[in-house]
Amino acid sequence: MTRRSITSLALALTAALSLGACGNVNQEGAEALRNLPKTLLAKKEPPKPLTLQEIATAVSSTTASVFMFEYENLGAQFLLQDIEQNGPYHTYGNPTRQVVVLRDGMITATRGFGGDLMSSEEDGLFSLVRSRTTGRTSYDQRFLTPENLTIVRRYSCYVSPGGSVPVVSDVLQVTGSSMEAVCTGVNKDSPDFTNTYTISGDGYILGARQWLGPTIGYFVSQALRR
Repeated sequence: MTRRSITSLALALTAALSLGACGNVNQEGAEALRNLPKTLLAKKEPPKPLTLQEIATAVSSTTASVFMFEYENLGAQFLLQDIEQNGPYHTYGNPTRQVVVLRDGMITATRGFGGDLMSSEEDGLFSLVRSRTTGRTSYDQRFLTPENLTIVRRYSCYVSPGGSVPVVSDVLQVTGSSMEAVCTGVNKDSPDFTNTYTISGDGYILGARQWLGPTIGYFVSQALRR
């Protein structure tokens, strides 16, 4: 996703949240939240982007934290809500068992998308990004092969203030600053990538473009409600 498309997404979400603030919690909204991602992986034709009304209706249907994601390789947008917490890790999911695990907005694992990020060692990266500190750190991602063997992809990441990115707004009207992580593969078959994050004043990752491995590629995330 280009910076221009990220900007368009942020503006659309801001408009949708304003629209959602005027709506009522209803059965239609709950149904929208359940069904938005249902055919994400089944569609053969290019998926249509979520409309402002779909986003607003879905957000108004729950009081839980809600994130919007874009599966960049497929051009598919979908919403997930917070369904479980384990310490600092929040599991966002839907009835079709697609799951994204977030640590204060940073993606640490996925399920249900194929070629999933099974887990990660993100402490160093998370610390630098959250504190908006320049520095270098290690970062590991774990994946499973079809033979159920674990592959560990190791990286050395340099974190620094990023370039120009859109201001991210959630229902709390929080603005953020940008951080960039340029990650270089340490071992064989670990492709280089660059993640970008938008951080609130209290260190929460409000939005990001994050690499989730060679199969999935990049996910773009955006907090609608923390």
